[in-house]
Amino acid sequence: MFSNQVAEVSLNVPTKCLEAIRADKLESRFIVGTCSLHEPNELTVLRFHPDINELGIDGRLDHPSGPVGMICTNPTDKYLLLTAAEENPTVNLWRVPQEVMDRTDEFEYNPDTVDCGSSTQNPAQSNADNAFSLDLVTTLPHDPDSHIVDIIWRDTSTDFDDEEESNNIGLAGQVLTLDHLRNVTQWDINTAQSVRSEHLSSDSTQLTPPKFSWDPHNSYSVAVTVGSSINILDWRSNPSSIPTGTSSRIPNAHRYGVTAVDYNPNKPNVLATAGHDGLLKFWDLRNAKKPLLVARGGHSHYAWRVQYNPFHDQLVLSTGTDAIVNMWRVSTISSAPMILGESTISSGRRSASTNVLVSRFEHNDSVYGMAWGAADAWIYTTAGYDGRVALHHVPSTEKYKILL
Repeated sequence: MFSNQVAEVSLNVPTKCLEAIRADKLESRFIVGTCSLHEPNELTVLRFHPDINELGIDGRLDHPSGPVGMICTNPTDKYLLLTAAEENPTVNLWRVPQEVMDRTDEFEYNPDTVDCGSSTQNPAQSNADNAFSLDLVTTLPHDPDSHIVDIIWRDTSTDFDDEEESNNIGLAGQVLTLDHLRNVTQWDINTAQSVRSEHLSSDSTQLTPPKFSWDPHNSYSVAVTVGSSINILDWRSNPSSIPTGTSSRIPNAHRYGVTAVDYNPNKPNVLATAGHDGLLKFWDLRNAKKPLLVARGGHSHYAWRVQYNPFHDQLVLSTGTDAIVNMWRVSTISSAPMILGESTISSGRRSASTNVLVSRFEHNDSVYGMAWGAADAWIYTTAGYDGRVALHHVPSTEKYKILL
């Protein structure tokens, strides 16, 4: 069944973190973390039931470390995930109980006989009170004077062309962490030891937390936001000859500061950024003096997140502190064929009728969390700070334009 209706569930607790269970390719599962200062915090595992277009709660997991600041799921093992508490230097590796991740029960739905609000029939409520404990596997030690602002757990099982690159990164170095002091550290998750670390200096006085993205086409390259600029960190660089290992830089990418960065998963050398100016910008790193494209008019306040669809790179999501969620189509700079006959909303060095704002959704509060589905390329979830989680569908018109 393909629906355009939004499915929602309210956790009634402040939240900033949401991530797809990336290793689960059969069930569309997501995990949300709360960040309350007054109540115990937890991770909530959500599952989408497509037959009735409902978000169900498969279980709640106590998070003893404190308010959840970051969640990062393992790309190949659905039971493992990393979390970091807000304003905390510690990154913990947890194992989720099998009884939560292996739930496959189905719910019969008859609108003529079933009360959708009933806790025995509605999947959004039937497991809401199921509380479980996380099993702590290991902890990644960091400088106690720093706190973690971003984590990446990359799938390195299939994306290497040569043995040297595979051995260099491999399973031992598939996790990166970034702290607020702009230290990028690569970890051997099996031994909880750092493989290497680089510090990116900055003369910026802006307080925008740094963010980063690991290039899916080049395991040595990491894009890191530094104030209003973007630094491309090359692990192969010699720090004595290239300061802090930075091989290139996009200065003044966004006025007032860059809030997010994401590499195009299908097209090398292209990345998207969001900023305090409310804009989305798309860059070609081979000639980054000007952006390829600037998407305007989507946000009236900070654009806080930007993320490519992992399968169809012409679809891009953005969220903001204005409580808005936008889906954009940027065909002219994607790896997909161009689609003609639409009105334009984007501008920049390239602007065409194939670059449009496809859909818009308004939460009740700032939207810090979002994630594309891992088992279904046509769904995505967003989380407002008030704890309202919404699952959205790519409009059917867009889906068929891409497929046909």
